[in-house]
Amino acid sequence: MAVRLDDIDYFLAVVKYGQVRRAALELEVSQPALSKGIQRLERELGFPLFERTSKGMVLTPDGHRFLASAR
Repeated sequence: MAVRLDDIDYFLAVVKYGQVRRAALELEVSQPALSKGIQRLERELGFPLFERTSKGMVLTPDGHRFLASAR
C-alpha cells in the first residue's frame, strides 16, 4: 500500500482542529471515514501519530516529525 493524499489531508485537519469531529466537519466527511483514514495512515507509516484523549487528539513525538514533512 501507499500513503493516500486524502489521509494526509485528514491528518493535517486533525492537527489544526485537535478533534476528529471538527476536522470531519471542516472537510465535509464523516467522522468514521476520517478516523479510518488516520488509522490507515498510522498503519502505513508504522507508528501512532496521535494520542487519543478525552479532550481530543494530541500529536505524538513521531506525529510532530511527520507533520514537518506533511506540510
